[in-house]
Amino acid sequence: METFVTGLGSPECPIVLDNGDLLLVEMTGERRTVTRVDANTRELVVVHETGGQPNGLVRDRHGTLWVGEAFEHAIIKLDAEGSELLRITRHGDEEFRWPNDIVIGPDDAIYFTDSGAWQRELLSPTEAALLPIWKDYPYDGRVYRIDTDTLAVTRLDNGLRFTNGLAFGPDGLLYVNETIGGAIYRYDTTVHDPKRELFGNVFAGEMPTEFIGPDGMKFGADGRLYCTVTGQGELAVLDKTGTVVERIKTAGIAPTNIAFTEDGRHKAYVTEVSKGAVEIHDMPCDGLPLHR
Repeated sequence: METFVTGLGSPECPIVLDNGDLLLVEMTGERRTVTRVDANTRELVVVHETGGQPNGLVRDRHGTLWVGEAFEHAIIKLDAEGSELLRITRHGDEEFRWPNDIVIGPDDAIYFTDSGAWQRELLSPTEAALLPIWKDYPYDGRVYRIDTDTLAVTRLDNGLRFTNGLAFGPDGLLYVNETIGGAIYRYDTTVHDPKRELFGNVFAGEMPTEFIGPDGMKFGADGRLYCTVTGQGELAVLDKTGTVVERIKTAGIAPTNIAFTEDGRHKAYVTEVSKGAVEIHDMPCDGLPLHR
């Protein structure tokens, strides 16, 4: 393991660009931005300041960026230069609460999680810390789809306890986790009304009493699912049966997401909140090629 960069404000959702630069979001601190990290100089370049707490980030094949903005309760579309093009804030009369991670599906649609909580009710007003109410909070975590042509929003599921990371697998199914409880579910998004199916759980033994659980995740080219477990300082690796077969320790206790290389280097970039850093880990494979 090596450190790629430090000095970040709660980094999330890394994206490895073709030239080796890294895109990510900084959820807290002075910037609260979509940020580019220069691969050679490690200089931090602000791409876009969202105005709140950018939480999720994905880049499509046109270079367009889609941001999950937690405090602004919106999905924000940016052009390649970082200028805002539009905001989507609701599904019908249902407002977004906490837009979180985002992926592009094989159908070119945007899929994202909404953790199902209002920050003003769950977080301290003076610091980004959870209030004790988090244990009994009435979460309504959701999974949404946005048609990129019509911008029509569809809700695929709701009622989850802090939905967070998501990834499409080699089987074409959508995998979604919920941080509280540690479960990972999967959905067949090719059908009209996809049903929630339990795939696995990242915990071993008793459930933690602190806010610990699965966060961002990606599939490796080996078909295994690599899931960051925030608060537990590790990547939980699940095989095709949903069994945790390996646990890879991270330097920091709070990893939030992971991005693989796809060029034969067999590396993974892991964002980590407690140290405000990005770690680089050697991996047995590259990542499963992402839909773009």
